[in-house]
Amino acid sequence: MSHDPRRLTALGWNGSLESAFAGATSDGRRGLVVRVDGRVVTVLTDAGQHRVPLAATLSGAPDDGGITTGDWLVVESGVAVHLLPRRSVLMRRAAGVATAGQAVAANIDLVFITVALGAPLKLRRIERALAMAWSSGAAPLVLLTKSDLSIEVETDLRAARSVAAGTEVIAVNASGAGLSRLREVLLEGMVAVLVGPSGTGKSTLVNRLSGNEALGTAEVRADGKGRHTTTRRELVELPGGGLIIDTPGTRELGLWDAGARIDEVFGDLTEVAAQCRFRNCKHEQEPGCAVRAAAAGDPTVLARLESKRKLEREQERLDNARDLRAKAEQRRELRRRARAMRQRSP
Repeated sequence: MSHDPRRLTALGWNGSLESAFAGATSDGRRGLVVRVDGRVVTVLTDAGQHRVPLAATLSGAPDDGGITTGDWLVVESGVAVHLLPRRSVLMRRAAGVATAGQAVAANIDLVFITVALGAPLKLRRIERALAMAWSSGAAPLVLLTKSDLSIEVETDLRAARSVAAGTEVIAVNASGAGLSRLREVLLEGMVAVLVGPSGTGKSTLVNRLSGNEALGTAEVRADGKGRHTTTRRELVELPGGGLIIDTPGTRELGLWDAGARIDEVFGDLTEVAAQCRFRNCKHEQEPGCAVRAAAAGDPTVLARLESKRKLEREQERLDNARDLRAKAEQRRELRRRARAMRQRSP
């Protein structure tokens, strides 16, 4: 990376980052994180690509998810010392930790949600991924990968679009189908992140878009489950000027801050519910329930309703747990201050 404006813009640099950088350092370097290995990150700087350690101050609080691929850092004397403001970040609940978030990718414009064909579509997974994608500040696209394995691609496309809330759905495969559309949306300076379970062909897709075998791939297992060929989040530059981040396969994306975005994914239900006789209708046995009336003609309505409720319950449990954690931390801080005051007293 150099200080050439066109080169910086191609990597996602903008005026806001430049202002923050100027206020944070007088002699540091800009560093774009392209890979994270624990407390060491690989960054692109104006002096080339380097592996640098993270300063102790960049430990990552539970709510910011830690340093991740796509972050811009200030690097001084070979150490990353400061995180520049993010314009977007895809967050998930950290595996096995009820109240900790994990940043999947930062400063992204697009979230490519990958769903492999050749097996029944998991529509509930698409809904969950859409809620998370919208909450990141980036725009989602649903990619039906391995479309050559589908018995009827158009049927799969219609099914995915029925839950996609207007989000574009594209069928792609390793032979190149659908890639021209991805190149059209992934313009110079834009950053996309791929998310989805192992075996959906994320690394293969990156290799096809980049024109080389930058990332390792593997065949799915005999039982149809994917192999974890990607173990780290890695950013790859594309010939057209865009950038794409490959991520390890995740079977379940734990919600973090989906909030109102859940309503956005289920906007069709919201519109129907607005016609219910009672504003507080629970769509169970109430008279004049428009949702139940719609379900009589379309059984998928009830499946969508239950999916929405499940995501709302999950988000509510997480919000409550985070509130309890925040209150506990506040009590610990008050006790710490009280001890400090007693120790200073004569």
